[in-house]
Amino acid sequence: MKRKVLVFFSLIMFCGAVFAVDPPPLAMLKDTSSQMIRELDRNLSQIKRNDRLVYNLVNRILVPHFALAAMSQGVVGRENWQQATPALQQQFIAEFTRYVIRTYSSALQSYDGETIKFYPIRGYNPSVSKVQVNSDILQKDGPSINLQYRLLNNGGNWLIYDFSVDGVSIVQNYRSQFAGVLRQGGLTKLVQQLQQRNAGFR
Repeated sequence: MKRKVLVFFSLIMFCGAVFAVDPPPLAMLKDTSSQMIRELDRNLSQIKRNDRLVYNLVNRILVPHFALAAMSQGVVGRENWQQATPALQQQFIAEFTRYVIRTYSSALQSYDGETIKFYPIRGYNPSVSKVQVNSDILQKDGPSINLQYRLLNNGGNWLIYDFSVDGVSIVQNYRSQFAGVLRQGGLTKLVQQLQQRNAGFR
């Protein structure tokens, strides 16, 4: 009897492994993070001294999965965004994207074999347009870092429009960082400032 119970339990676990499929937003995050970690591991001897290499990895692997327009609008606020011309909006998206890539490329240069643990999406429904995915960055030495992704459905493609590190929203963080420049000179001034900061990364 005991043997039958163990066999039955094993079959359930096997079927779960075969048929359990992650919801699309979670599957995208897992696949993207796996690609990034694989490339970082493959280039581990170079990433600490080659900022251009990491910049290109982030631009190629991570950036296509970001809702850049939604993130940009969230960073500058609805009023500043609506007052800008479409051309100025596109300029800001381009410069802000470069700025974010540079910032996080620098952080990734300290990569030392960390891994990411993703958690199931609570109450996921295929009809929803936005979801939040929780995860932890597991460090070799030190406590785990909580990372929350907020994603939106863009025509069937799930894209990240914000994420929080230990509860701090990246969109809100940049919004606070840029607030002074926006008050003084609006989006035009902010684009000019970002262009100066991004010089050399084009």
